[in-house]
Amino acid sequence: MTDDPPVEFHESLGNTSLRVRQLADDGAPHGTMVVANELTAARGRTGNEWAAPPGGIWSSTLLRPDLSTEHVGRLTFAGAMAVVDAVEPLGVDARLKWPNDVVVASPSAEDAADAVPKKLAGILTEPVVDGVTVPGKPVDEVFGDDNVSVEYVLVGTGINADFDPAEVSLDRPVTTLRAEVGSVDRERVAERYRESLVARCAAAESDEGFAALLDDWRERAETLGSRVTVRRRGNADVTGIARDVSPRGGLLVETDERTVEVTEGETTRLRNAPR
Repeated sequence: MTDDPPVEFHESLGNTSLRVRQLADDGAPHGTMVVANELTAARGRTGNEWAAPPGGIWSSTLLRPDLSTEHVGRLTFAGAMAVVDAVEPLGVDARLKWPNDVVVASPSAEDAADAVPKKLAGILTEPVVDGVTVPGKPVDEVFGDDNVSVEYVLVGTGINADFDPAEVSLDRPVTTLRAEVGSVDRERVAERYRESLVARCAAAESDEGFAALLDDWRERAETLGSRVTVRRRGNADVTGIARDVSPRGGLLVETDERTVEVTEGETTRLRNAPR
């Protein structure tokens, strides 16, 4: 029997992904995880500064999947579902917002269709190709038809856990596990998340397994069926009905003219729009 991959717990770190990269370059195995109570130099999917105060489950996990560059985006779905797997047993009704957020619907809205979801967690998938990280965009879009391969993948996950949501100042509503269900055992939640992430990653390696993973994701999708605007870096915004996700994880948006596959961007559900 092989030993379980290592898990490092830290009270405070600048950025967990930098530590995991060090471990990866030293040959650390698939499933290695670094978790911090607080991050002092956190960043989000687009490189922006990200609040990560004490009491969070701020982690990065090393994956060495059997996936082509075209399909690395599947791991964002694996990470999102792993968060769901970790928090649902606590009584959290987690929902999923494309591309990388785990949210909880506000129970106070008079009209459920207008409920503003509160962010509970986010996932940042970073493939490493020739020593260069590729966050936020599909690897094949960055490198074109070049013959490249993914060395490994870092899946960074921030779960708002044991702190007051008022402690973070963001441009969107947020919630925490404490606000939803009370204080939690953060190490146990982190371990449950990693166990699920490794299992979900294995599923994503096959077309059949990823199809089943997407079915699970669709069941909890806050985005699908809604009229949305997707704001993309360097490209025009796309507005329409979010109909589905593609085999490589893109959002299929039905506009007035055609259906567009969007592979990156920030999604906003339009208020008072039919689902």
